[in-house]
Amino acid sequence: MRALSIAWKDTRHVYRNIAGLALMLVAPLLLATALGAAFGSGDNFSIAAVKTVVADLDVGAEAGAPAAGATIAGALDNPDMADLLDVTKVDTAVTAKATVDAGDAEVAVIIPSGLSAALMASDSAGSEVQIYRDPALSVGPAIATAVVSSVVQSLNGARAAAAASVHLAVSLGVTEDSELADLASKSAEAFSGLAQSEPPVTLEERAPLVPGLEQQKRPNVASQVLVGMMLFFMLFGAATPSRSILDEHREGTLARLFTTPTPRSVILGGKYIAVFLVVLVQAIILLLAGWLLLGAHWGALGPVVVLTLCGAVVAASLGLVTVSFAKTPAQAGAVSSAIFVFIGLISGSFTGGANIGGAFAIVRRVSPLGWLLEGWNGVLFGGSWQSIALPVVAALAFALAFFGIATFFFRRRYA
Repeated sequence: MRALSIAWKDTRHVYRNIAGLALMLVAPLLLATALGAAFGSGDNFSIAAVKTVVADLDVGAEAGAPAAGATIAGALDNPDMADLLDVTKVDTAVTAKATVDAGDAEVAVIIPSGLSAALMASDSAGSEVQIYRDPALSVGPAIATAVVSSVVQSLNGARAAAAASVHLAVSLGVTEDSELADLASKSAEAFSGLAQSEPPVTLEERAPLVPGLEQQKRPNVASQVLVGMMLFFMLFGAATPSRSILDEHREGTLARLFTTPTPRSVILGGKYIAVFLVVLVQAIILLLAGWLLLGAHWGALGPVVVLTLCGAVVAASLGLVTVSFAKTPAQAGAVSSAIFVFIGLISGSFTGGANIGGAFAIVRRVSPLGWLLEGWNGVLFGGSWQSIALPVVAALAFALAFFGIATFFFRRRYA
């Protein structure tokens, strides 16, 4: 009971600090809201349609023959692509490049005048479609390039199909030019019709696959970001009551506590419980605020409760270990801030529950926050106990090690 009394006193003291509350509660909510609004308020990250200018200079190979340039321009301006590409047509290549240079478009597609002739000729040196883009951008120009590449591949495939049909006909004894030309035309049309039966670029949207999950959920962006912000600022929330140990040591109140009949282990235990309670209350408030204000759906109640408790334990252990070897509160504040920012960066706290693959998915596992974010990622997308088992065990192992280190240093100091 004495430990709980000490914990309750420290907890109330922390939650009377207005500046501390702003850092613990307001900052993560504001960042999550801002990033959610910047990257899409729906259930996924989104980008605006790419501003694209098209200069179609192709006049066709011969009278009556369809121009290949029109095929490329039509694919870019296809209504099915309207969500991805905002297309404007211009008359010259100079105008197209000038539009990009002025910042009025992200990419320009310049179709050469001899494109159709190059496709029709048997001995042509070839022709190039130019992609002129803003060098500071990558995603938008990549979308336009993918569309153009798809159509160009279809045109080259149609040309190859026509050539193959002619060679085959000649090998079978067909020598009439009119018959060969008709056969080549029909082969090219058949290949083009097959290639253009679907849009040049299609998008498949799905949530990450969670083992054993039959239906994936689609959390909104703000809730994904808030998870990372919550865990990150819980570290600062834990640092405040942890530094109170140093404050009381400097002011002499801790020494007076040690002169009472209460064992030192009970006093330090009460301090530990206070740190845990502070971050637990912080997490609960942020989760409720995310649900009420941002429309977050955190997932199954059981796993959410376990992850919340586990996060509080990890934050408390990190907060204690970062001040356990510091001599003054100022030193503890500087050291803990640097450590927390580093951990937040390598853990992916600023991307939150967003699905991350590649090398970074491995690097983030060197941090307990990385494991917790992995567990939250599973729950946000509809996972249950199976998806959080390993992350929770790994995070608790980190927390146990940190508590052991903090206890060792505190016992040496207050022996």
